[in-house]
Amino acid sequence: MADYYYLNAENQPVGPMTLEGIRKLVASGIVGPNVLVCPAGEGEWKPISDWEAPVDPPLGPPLTPPPPRASPQPAAESPSPSWTSLPEWTAPAAMGGGILSILVTFLPVLALLLAIPAVVGGVLVLKKPASSKRGFALAAILTGGLGALPALLTTLAMLIPGGGEVAEMERALRKGIEVSHDAAKRYPDDAASQSRFIASALQKIDTRGCPPEFRVAYQRNIDAWETAAPYFEANNPATWFLEGFFGGLANDFSGVGYTDYQARIAAQNIDATYRDLREIAVAYGARIPTP
Repeated sequence: MADYYYLNAENQPVGPMTLEGIRKLVASGIVGPNVLVCPAGEGEWKPISDWEAPVDPPLGPPLTPPPPRASPQPAAESPSPSWTSLPEWTAPAAMGGGILSILVTFLPVLALLLAIPAVVGGVLVLKKPASSKRGFALAAILTGGLGALPALLTTLAMLIPGGGEVAEMERALRKGIEVSHDAAKRYPDDAASQSRFIASALQKIDTRGCPPEFRVAYQRNIDAWETAAPYFEANNPATWFLEGFFGGLANDFSGVGYTDYQARIAAQNIDATYRDLREIAVAYGARIPTP
């Protein structure tokens, strides 16, 4: 069969290859339908549609059909599957395992270990002919599936890069905002009590699923709230009066307003640590909840 070349997009010849091979490239969209083609050893380039595929000579006499095969002998009857001899308590036990898997969904690994046998046992019982425990089997499959679902979702979230960590950071930030709102309602005019309440509540939020740098920044924000409480408590009219009184006695008013200055610095530290916390969360792709 003759060899051909075709021109690519850079107007460079590509080949040698058969004309049928070039037609396959056209059919697959790799080259255009009007690609220029030239036989090897010639200099005339024409569109592929102007060339006719050469007819190959017959390779030999037609093949004779194979002789008829002998009809296969029927296979020996296989023994009954093992599930036909399942004990009667299989379905109730599987249902019990499925119910337990739902009750321990807070322990994903244990829930999965209970749910899988429950589902498998239920399916085997359903395959058993004329089983009197089909209701138990269906309940086992349903409860086992419900028990395994949280564990499977947790595993899937962990397999997605950053998926579980992002969700945990968003949850921690959302709970932190809820704590701030709760503190403002409990202690509307007491900044020191708000600060202590927020620090204590934030410390109870579980951040083990968050990235390490987020947990470090989260703890710094908690420390900022704890450190600010004494400064907020000292910043009151009585302290201002004493600063002015003793400043007047000493004829030195440089200390007047110092307590208020310390309280403002403490508040700025809280804002700075929370800003660092949000920046880390955003870097991981988390969405910052609305205050």
